[in-house]
Amino acid sequence: MNPADYYGNANPTLLQMVDPLASRICEFGCGAGALARAIKSRSSQAVHYVGLEIEADQLVKARDVLDLGLVRNLDHIQDWSADKELSQALPHDSFDHVIFGDVLEHLYSPEFVLGQALKALKPQGTALVCIPNVQHWSVWLHLLRGTWPRQSQGLFDRTHIRWFTLADMVALLQGQGLQVEKVIPRIFDAEKGQALIEQLMPAAKWAGVDEAKFAKLTLPLQYVLVGRKAA
Repeated sequence: MNPADYYGNANPTLLQMVDPLASRICEFGCGAGALARAIKSRSSQAVHYVGLEIEADQLVKARDVLDLGLVRNLDHIQDWSADKELSQALPHDSFDHVIFGDVLEHLYSPEFVLGQALKALKPQGTALVCIPNVQHWSVWLHLLRGTWPRQSQGLFDRTHIRWFTLADMVALLQGQGLQVEKVIPRIFDAEKGQALIEQLMPAAKWAGVDEAKFAKLTLPLQYVLVGRKAA
């Protein structure tokens, strides 16, 4: 993927998890509005779409599809209720979905940010979250070679601050009171991954790790999780 396209691509797995009847959505890290466009283009009803983005130039590109767009660095907001514009944009218990597509790993305090965002979610609404998998086979490959790449995007994005395995992702959502209803793995280059995983199996066995589980958890590059807020 061209780095210039980083903010302009819609995650198809996240899109599939959006309720076609959702009428109010807030996306954190909306980029240039690709997901918002995809959601609105397939909806048969009006969708009130709020987008928050750290990059002002990208938000400009999304203005045409957003009903409201705010430039914010979520790590710099200590008290969301003290931000009048933000509070007005995100009234409590008002959104069908809050979406974090490859955003939480860029934050120093993902637990805090997720918890604050969930206040805007309706009872029984859902958080749709996509997070890279640090257990991915490519991580093992680079570590075996003694390197840790610094890239402009992807799993080795140089701006990643926090790292998650699937268990960590589930714990993050459950820790904020969400019931995790779906976990969807996103797998790429499966054949190449399988070849490396087979070589790692003796180490997994030596460590007392279930080999089938290890293989299953090491293939996905990302996971999309759906977490439902209590009634």
